[in-house]
Amino acid sequence: MILLLTSLALGFLISFVGTPYAGKYLLDSGIYGVDQQKEDKAKIPTSGGISVVFGFLISITTYLGFNFFFTVPGLDVALILAALSSVCIITLIGLVDDIHINIEKLIEDETDLKEDEVDLNLPEIDEGPLAKASKFFSWNLFSEKGSDEVHREGLRQNLKMLFVLPAVLPLIAVGAGSWSMTIPIIEYTINWGIAYPLVLLPIGLLFVSNVVNMLAGTNGLAGGMSLVASTSLGIFAFINGETEAALIAWSLSAPLLAFLYYNFYPASILPGDSLTYLSGAAIFSAMVVGNMEKFGVFIFTPWILEFFLKLRSGFNAHSWGILQEDGSLESQHDKIYSLTHVFMRRGFTERQITTSLITVEAVICFVGLAIFTVVL
Repeated sequence: MILLLTSLALGFLISFVGTPYAGKYLLDSGIYGVDQQKEDKAKIPTSGGISVVFGFLISITTYLGFNFFFTVPGLDVALILAALSSVCIITLIGLVDDIHINIEKLIEDETDLKEDEVDLNLPEIDEGPLAKASKFFSWNLFSEKGSDEVHREGLRQNLKMLFVLPAVLPLIAVGAGSWSMTIPIIEYTINWGIAYPLVLLPIGLLFVSNVVNMLAGTNGLAGGMSLVASTSLGIFAFINGETEAALIAWSLSAPLLAFLYYNFYPASILPGDSLTYLSGAAIFSAMVVGNMEKFGVFIFTPWILEFFLKLRSGFNAHSWGILQEDGSLESQHDKIYSLTHVFMRRGFTERQITTSLITVEAVICFVGLAIFTVVL
């Protein structure tokens, strides 16, 4: 236990110390967003997941290093490395989505020049297969992030979903997860067979890694809810003797806790897709490695509801609102298309919306722990 706590402490420390440096680097690189829910519309660095993933990696690799010198009984290193591979692949996708910028539009944002007046005087690329491929992909792969960050262009949603799928292969390779599921109370067992690795795992990873990104929009919301979910997953795994899953879950919790010091209202750095994709992938990997799919689905209730609310809008709704004179937020939509809209209709402030949803997730996790560890 001391080795685990030491590893987690190092992960926390790396993220806590590294986040301000990451923020400055991102801001200097033009990777920032405009906080629309603040009166001053401040520019804030985004893609804060960079510092969190470093803390995550340090926690896990330090523990694996300790295992080399002080062997942990029954530790399956292959499972941990497979989960680490999956998380890194998905985080890289989120990072690529965050860091692509349109340099002409960035200059327009920072100066009085219009985009058509910006002349970078860049050398022409020689015509050939590379140039043709570059032109094709620059048109096909990227789409604008939104009107609040017009110089940033992310990957198109359908392509991001496609790129996520290879990340499930490491988990399949080590046979992670359970190919059967027993329904509580009636004790009926469903054998998924080959459908589990070929269908259920890819769909699950695709869903979880994307849906964490949907329930965001207020300072500290994505990171705070992910912190509660990963901490409870770690507790459940530890109670059931799933050391590998506990390590993965808590290795996310430690740097997230450090990151929230800077990301909670009023935020000085935003998470970006690099953090939401990282959180979703790590949470899903912990579920699968620890055979905790039923508990994981239960505590994921808010994100599941968010998915159906966003589906109702055709995935075109915004979770963030419009700042009012009294400090409350007003939804941009007439109907409820996000859980954040429920609290906006009650006149909640940004801080109140964040704390309320984190509290809801904490209650769900507490109930889940009680049900799955005591009742069932």
